[in-house]
This record gives sequence, structure tokens and C-alpha cells, in this order.
Amino acid sequence: MNDSLVVRIRAAIDAARADAEFIQAIAGLPFQIGLRIGRGKDAPVLHLLDTAAAPMLVQLCADERVWEEFTLPCPPVGFHSFTAAARDPARLSLEGEAVNVAQSLHALERFFELLRGQSDDDVAPLAGMEHLSGHYIRLEDCPEAENAVYYERSGNPQGPALLMLHTAGADARQFHPLMTDTGLRASWDMYAFDMPAHGRSLPNTDGLWQGYRLTKHAYTATCAAFIHTVIKRPTVVLGCSMGAAMALALGRQHPDDIAGIVALEAPFRAVGRKTPYLAHPQTNQAAHNPSYVRGLMSPSSPLRQRRIAAWIYSQGGFQVYSGDLAFYSEEFDAEHDLAGLDGTSKPIHLLTGAYDYSASPADSQRVADLIPGAVFTEMPDLGHFPMIENPAGLLRHLRPVMEQVHASLTGKENP
Repeated sequence: MNDSLVVRIRAAIDAARADAEFIQAIAGLPFQIGLRIGRGKDAPVLHLLDTAAAPMLVQLCADERVWEEFTLPCPPVGFHSFTAAARDPARLSLEGEAVNVAQSLHALERFFELLRGQSDDDVAPLAGMEHLSGHYIRLEDCPEAENAVYYERSGNPQGPALLMLHTAGADARQFHPLMTDTGLRASWDMYAFDMPAHGRSLPNTDGLWQGYRLTKHAYTATCAAFIHTVIKRPTVVLGCSMGAAMALALGRQHPDDIAGIVALEAPFRAVGRKTPYLAHPQTNQAAHNPSYVRGLMSPSSPLRQRRIAAWIYSQGGFQVYSGDLAFYSEEFDAEHDLAGLDGTSKPIHLLTGAYDYSASPADSQRVADLIPGAVFTEMPDLGHFPMIENPAGLLRHLRPVMEQVHASLTGKENP
């Protein structure tokens, strides 16, 4: 037994028991969580929670070598979060009922951050928010958006139009770091809206507590109506995850409206993302769902930004994340939905973070291979939500892309 490893894990347990977020995550949890260091019967089992009386209903089991990877400051892909590691039972196996694991998810994801030493970081006020203006508007000829939708705008009204599409279960706040960036504001006329049932946009009447489900038709119609009603000119669409899938689909279905596409974390087929615990009476949706997506983020992303990204998910409406995955995980099929999309007639760029296992770099490369002229870039230091989990890291990759797209539309370099 590696005594040094056990000492490091015990230190992480001590840090967790003193960590304000972890303490809130385990409040009321009526069972113990065990950490088995090794696979043998004699392998030590450490207690994660500071309680002896509760039954041990969840246990994590991994070889010493795997636990060593978990404790690295920046673990390799697949070892960077509890959720990522648990996808492979040969890497990390679980003992216990699935519902108990779901109830523990917030605590486990926070513990894996502490395992690698991500205890806290500097917190600074959000900058540039005064450059955003918010509006409500009723979309024309769009029964899929029964109520007015909320959108925000920033940037240069004389620049090319740039529409940003948020991820499943989230809202347009994910794009605040991009919409307040000085360079992008000087060059682009930027828009981001909350899809119906997301953020500050109310759902249709039949979506209020009655089983929301996003279809490809409704999603496409709503985005096209926003371009026609608000922007009213050909638009570059920058989307992430399900927003990336839709940006590409819009390019195929509404080619005259789309001037270019920048797809972050584009899926090929994202099967298997839906789980019953996203909207389950025995789980806290406001804690479980943010933790489910937290596992998709890069270990090098700042803790403050990871927390903001997760916080947006904590405010999602009942069944909205699960309902969005009906489109993202069950309906969208790049091979079918993007057939005929041409990247030689307009700029199409795909960028994907290495730590994304929902829409992996290999998946996005397959999407790019379907599209003549499309350009793919892997971002080695990022995860599934680059614009909000690590805006500075994304901009290092995104700026040159946006400069190329801007030049292709205007015939001149960015100001």
C-alpha cells in the first residue's frame, strides 16, 4: 500500500470536511460514502463524511494508480472528474444504488476538485456588464415561442451580426464573458437569447410543469424567427453543444440567413446523455444537474468560473435540461441533419475542448469531415462549456477564428 497516497487522500477528505461548498453539498445526506483504495478485499476504505453512524450506501473503488491520477493538479482526460471517471468501471467502479450516487453527485464532484487541490481561487467582480442591454420581444410567425423571449445585445451595431446559442438546460448568461469582451465588442454586433423555458423566457403554456420537451422543429423555428424578427440580416451563429448542433443545422436549413458558423463542442451523435435523475423526485435537481455538467469541465478551468457555469444550471426550470436532451442526445444526428452543408461557400469552424466527453474532439472531427471546407480545432485545455468555464482560455483559440470570419465577411481586418 502506498502510504503517501493514503495521506494525500486523507488530506483531501479533511479539506472537504472544512470546505463551505462541500459542507452544503452533504447537508442532510443520510448515508456514508466510502473510498476504497485498491481492488482487493483487504484494501483500505476511507470514510468521506464525518459520521460513523450512517450506513455506507455508496462506495468508490479504484486501483492505487487511478487514485494517483485523481490527485494530480491537472489530471488527464477521463480522470478529471468523478463523472468522467465513473463512465469506465475498469477505472472507477461504484457500489450502491444509482439513486444514492445521484444524491451524492454534488459532494463527489466537489471532492474530486479538492483531490487535485482546487480549494479556492481569487474572486473578482464581473467586468463589463454595463455594456449589455436586455429586451423582450415577441417573435413573428413563431407559434413555437408563444410568449415573448428575452435577449441581450452588445457590441458595434455597424459590425457583422453574431448570434450566440446557449447549451441544453442553460441560458444566454453563458455568453456574458464574450459579449463584454472589448475586442469582440469593437468588431461584432452581438446577440444572445434565452430559448423558451430557459432563463428569463417563459415556456409555452403546455410547457409549464407538464413535461417540457425540445424538438428539432421547434428549436429551428425559434432560432430562425429570432434572426428574422430581431437581427433582420445574414448572421454568423456561434453555438455551444446543442447550440453548436443547431448552428450547423441552421446553416443547412436556412442558408440565406446564415453568414457563417462557429460551433463549440459540436456533437456527432450524443447518445446516452439523458438520465432519469435529471428530473427525479428523489434528487435535488438544483444540485444534481449542475454537478452532472460540472464533470464535463476542464480541471484547469478556474474554480470561480466553474462555479458560475454550474450556478446557471442550478436555476434551470423543472425538466428543462432533460427536455433539451431529447433534441441533443436523442434526435440530432450530424450524418443525417447536416447532409449537404457546405463550408466552401461560407466560413464554418468547429472548436472542441479535450476534456469534453459529451461531444469529444473525435466526434467534432467527424462532424467537420462531413462538411466540405469546414475547419476543426481541438482546444487541449478546455471542457464542454469553454465560454463560461474559462473565457480567457477560449478566447486564445477563438480570437483568430473570429478575425478570419470577420475578414471574410467585410474584406478587411478587425478594427
